[in-house]
Amino acid sequence: MAAGGGERTFEVLTWLSERGMVLYVPEIEASTTVPAMPDADVAVRSLIADLTGLDPSAIRCDIRPGRPRGYSGPASFG
Repeated sequence: MAAGGGERTFEVLTWLSERGMVLYVPEIEASTTVPAMPDADVAVRSLIADLTGLDPSAIRCDIRPGRPRGYSGPASFG
């Protein structure tokens, strides 16, 4: 997944919940919520940086609608 310049791209799945938009990162099995999509990129990059130690400026997110197959966890963890 490494790109030029040390950047990493993470797949992010998103769906609506009663708390807003759920953002789930399958690679690190973590999620957060945001009230609306304009907040999604910053929130999910911050989540990934907090959990992996990567520099947020080196994180890229491929945000797509969808829910992971077999996801039975809570609507959000954030």
